[in-house]
This record gives sequence, C-alpha cells and structure tokens, in this order.
Amino acid sequence: MLTPIDIDNKVFKKAKIGGYDIKDVEDFLVLVMNDYEKLYRENNELRGQVQALQQSVDNFTALEAGIDKTVEKAQTEADSIKLEAQKQAETIKTSAEENAQKRLEDLQRQIIKAEVDIETKKNQMRIYKIKVASMLEAQLKILNDEEE
Repeated sequence: MLTPIDIDNKVFKKAKIGGYDIKDVEDFLVLVMNDYEKLYRENNELRGQVQALQQSVDNFTALEAGIDKTVEKAQTEADSIKLEAQKQAETIKTSAEENAQKRLEDLQRQIIKAEVDIETKKNQMRIYKIKVASMLEAQLKILNDEEE
C-alpha cells in the first residue's frame, strides 16, 4: 500500500515535447497526498478499532467457554450428589431422601441460573455483533461517501 510519503517523494520524468506543467502536477500531487494521508490515518484508526473489537469478541468467547465449563462442572457435581443420595437412601431412607431433595433443588436452581446466564451472554454477544457490524458498515459508508 502506498504511503503519503511515497506520493510526496514521487518524481516524474520530464517530457521533451508536450509534457505536463510541472507546477500543475506538483499541485495535484499535494492534493492527492493530503487526501490520501487523511484516508491512510482513518484506515489505521479503523484497523485499531477492529482489533479492539476482535479482542472484545475473544474475551466474550473466553467468558462463554468459562460458563460452559461451569455448567459442565455443575452437571458433574449434580450427578455425584445424586449418586451419593441414592447410597444414603439405602441405609437411612427417609433422612437421605430429604437431604437429596434439598441438594437436588439447589443444584437445579444453580443449573437454571447458569442456563439463564449463558442465554443472557449469548444475547449480549448477538447484540454486540450487530452493533459492531453496524458501526463497521457506517464507517465503510463514510469512507465510500468521501471517495465519491
């Protein structure tokens, strides 16, 4: 990609006959360089914004993976507690059934809460992606409008 400095340093060969007016060419190159420099800076800023947005997406992806692990752990713990409750039920049926029921309800609340949290995070991610897409489309429209 050309840089504004490349444009500024461009030297044209002089034609012996029918060449362009050097001042006109240099004036035009200054205009081109100024516009190009502005677009070049805007492009770099947009790249920085895209990188920041990608980092945010990566953070949300990592967060989602952590939530998935939490749900898996909660499910594993629920299975373990359920098995323990069944063993206790064999020896002390009434007491074990009461304890197992309380634990199961707690775990179900935790699972439901984790599922709601996951759904909330997914919705937040969808909204975030829409916002990012809209922002990028707006930036592209601005760039396209400036080119015209």
